[in-house]
Amino acid sequence: MMKRMIVLIVTMVSFWAGGLAAERDTLRMCFMGDVMMHYKQLRAARIPGVDTTKAAAYDFSSYFSHIRPHLDSSDISVANMEFPVGVAPYSGYPVFSAPESVVQEAIDAGVDLLLTANNHICDRGRRGLDSTYAIYSRLPVRFTGLWRDTLDEQLNNPAIIDANGFRVAFINFSYGYNGFAVPEPYVAGMMDSLQVKRAISRARDRGADYIVALPHWGQEYYLDASASQRRWRDNLYRWGVDMIVGTHPHVPQAVEYSQGRITAFSLGNYISNMSIAYGQVGLLLEATLVRREDGSIETLPPDVTYLWCGRAGLLEQNYTVIPIEEYLDRPEAFLSRSQYDKMVREYKQLKQKFSRY
Repeated sequence: MMKRMIVLIVTMVSFWAGGLAAERDTLRMCFMGDVMMHYKQLRAARIPGVDTTKAAAYDFSSYFSHIRPHLDSSDISVANMEFPVGVAPYSGYPVFSAPESVVQEAIDAGVDLLLTANNHICDRGRRGLDSTYAIYSRLPVRFTGLWRDTLDEQLNNPAIIDANGFRVAFINFSYGYNGFAVPEPYVAGMMDSLQVKRAISRARDRGADYIVALPHWGQEYYLDASASQRRWRDNLYRWGVDMIVGTHPHVPQAVEYSQGRITAFSLGNYISNMSIAYGQVGLLLEATLVRREDGSIETLPPDVTYLWCGRAGLLEQNYTVIPIEEYLDRPEAFLSRSQYDKMVREYKQLKQKFSRY
């Protein structure tokens, strides 16, 4: 009897240890595209009777509710927040400013890393950067792409996150800032070869074993990656990056898996008020890293989930995002049949276009 108990205990310990080892040998990352904040989104989220200059005046609870299972199953989730936060009156295009509550909603849903290096982060000038930096600094998650000064940039670019025995560096940079100069002493991630190469070098010096580049690049509304994007892709891999996940074009572009590396040229919009062709389709990219017995890291083929941004009153009362494939046979779930038809049509067109990758 005692011998059987010992065998059972050893078996249970071995099973537990094996499971722990499996968890530590695998890392799952999730990336979403542009989180936008247009005026109609602000209007749809308003809570009647509350001062509209307060973050609590807006309900964004529908924004991440349908993709939460993807975020919950990931070890690191990343989102591009394409606006300064906290400067009232809140506004949409062309000069964005969003309430802090939308950022908090993203965090509550499971986002771990906020990206700020995008062409709209300077829309409200120094006041916007002061507010954004102060708010993000007190949140319980990381952010990158904006630094208080050159010393802050040197110390914290790249952002490095330790998870499941992996040490991953994230380098976020933008092609520009809509003609605005970044107010001193702030430093923002620039699509500058010297700045990017320095960040890659720091990542290696600080023990990162995997580097993800997060460029804000490309031509808006183009489904095909530009020659510049492809040149930068080649350079980034030559300089030592392991994965590339891009944003900015506001429509999806190809996700490539070649030589064990993932390149997502554009994830498109996550949520916005855009109704242009393919502007309501976004990509949720899930990447799994596996550590081999020799200590090297293998990047598995990506999982890509096509998303649909349902604008207010067309899918639900407020703006929301759904996984398209879960709704392909559910026209009754939509408040607008034409929106359902548009979703199905654009999804099929994009699947056909990107099938060669």
